[in-house]
Amino acid sequence: MIYAYFGGKDKLFAAVQEHSLGLLLEAVPLTADDLPGYAGRLFDYLVDHPERHRLALWRMLENTSPTEAEERSTAGKVAELAAARAHDTALDPASLLVFIMALVRAWPSTYGTLARPTFADAAAQRAAVVEAVRRLTMP
Repeated sequence: MIYAYFGGKDKLFAAVQEHSLGLLLEAVPLTADDLPGYAGRLFDYLVDHPERHRLALWRMLENTSPTEAEERSTAGKVAELAAARAHDTALDPASLLVFIMALVRAWPSTYGTLARPTFADAAAQRAAVVEAVRRLTMP
């Protein structure tokens, strides 16, 4: 039935990926005027929804093309960062977004190799991510 409904496994995966991204975007919209806060909320979301983080990592491992929704989301975020941070020419908006995403995903990406963190561990990791993004984005 996968082929009847979706046209193949790749299209099913893209549909699941798009749905997952929609849930994330609804739960954690970009706040260009508070990037450390955005990073903290995104970190919390990934810790609370590890299956969505794994799904995104799986897409990268499979080296599949981003969905149209991912491309629109990324372009929108880059444009929003460019508009909100026009005064800051130290980092281009795309690089800034990549660095924030890398910092946010760093700890949750290690949970398979390191023990699942306790609440205190996750709180300390979140604080470190927020502080790193604050240092990256604040004068």
